[in-house]
Amino acid sequence: MCRIHDVARVQELAAGGVDSRAFRPMIEVAAVDEFFDSQVTLACHADRIIGFIAWNGTYITWLYVDSEFQRCGIGWQLLQCALQQIGPGAWTHAIAGNEPAIALYRRAGLEIVETWPSDCEGYACEVVHLALPISSINEPNS
Repeated sequence: MCRIHDVARVQELAAGGVDSRAFRPMIEVAAVDEFFDSQVTLACHADRIIGFIAWNGTYITWLYVDSEFQRCGIGWQLLQCALQQIGPGAWTHAIAGNEPAIALYRRAGLEIVETWPSDCEGYACEVVHLALPISSINEPNS
């Protein structure tokens, strides 16, 4: 999972126009970013992990797919699996400019609630808040 995250996170930061120095490997950020507090579902091919999604309550905390398997429906399948578990309250954050991720979430029914300037490890970025239409988190500043 660390390998998948670390490669995909670099792509995510680049898509959002975030300074590459904002990158931190999964081993350093997992605890702070709620990974160990989250439920996790894996996608595997043969004996290899090729993607994972994690959620803590209704918050989708992590969704990453091995770069070799991106755009093959793995992220969609993981997201559908998680949404079945989470229910109608699902919500997440994405880096603005990460259009593949935002499009995936929107295709699954999450709507953009708001966007705001933020920082990623001290480097400027813009965050997009997405939520299902009936989520209680579908209110700005919730």
